[in-house]
Amino acid sequence: MLKVLIADEDLEANSTCCQYLANDKNLDVITTSSGINTLNKYHEIQPNILVINSDFKDKRYTEIINELSTTSKERKNCNIILTVNDNTEKIELDFMAKVYKLFYSPLDYNNIKEGIEQYNLDNIIFYEPNEDNLRALFYKLNLYNERLGSVYLKCAIIRCYNNPILLNSLNSIFDLVTEEFNISYNSVRPAMRNALKSVNNYRNITGNKGIFKLFENEESITPKNFIRIITTYYLKQKK
Repeated sequence: MLKVLIADEDLEANSTCCQYLANDKNLDVITTSSGINTLNKYHEIQPNILVINSDFKDKRYTEIINELSTTSKERKNCNIILTVNDNTEKIELDFMAKVYKLFYSPLDYNNIKEGIEQYNLDNIIFYEPNEDNLRALFYKLNLYNERLGSVYLKCAIIRCYNNPILLNSLNSIFDLVTEEFNISYNSVRPAMRNALKSVNNYRNITGNKGIFKLFENEESITPKNFIRIITTYYLKQKK
């Protein structure tokens, strides 16, 4: 689940933005309507993305960004989507490392949505693999989470992440999945292959873009190379 904090002085605009983003079940959207409340709520919930759509009476958006950039960790956390009135402010904003996307007025909710989706693609796999993060990752890969094969793949990736030596033996991975779900060994591979059909179909349409770049050297995405590539990528981020 991606936490999104929407900051806009216009309460109606906040409500409209929430409704626009409501169809994405992987987003948890919270709103604020003043500069001080935005800072307080940011520190309270630690959102993945902060969307600032306006100046506020009590604080300018530049002040908010500056106050959120006081620590080295936050300066490196490029997680703000910003809408400004005109391009005369762009020179100053180019030096704000926290600004991920910059848009110009009038406010376009589709730009906001696309910015959030792109942020998710750029950052989704930089987390430790757990149920929530893998669910979001699978969603981006067009891998349906409710399918049994998807459930088995999640289990395999988490097990291999915690014990990388398992990557040397697909049979050992299947044994663990069989044991965890009390199913027959022969049912694991077909379920995984069936789940990955939608991934391969989607990849054939979109090409090796975004997260699919991980699989650019693979002719087809199979249970073996899917588990290996996703687990290995997570392990690299851990180091």
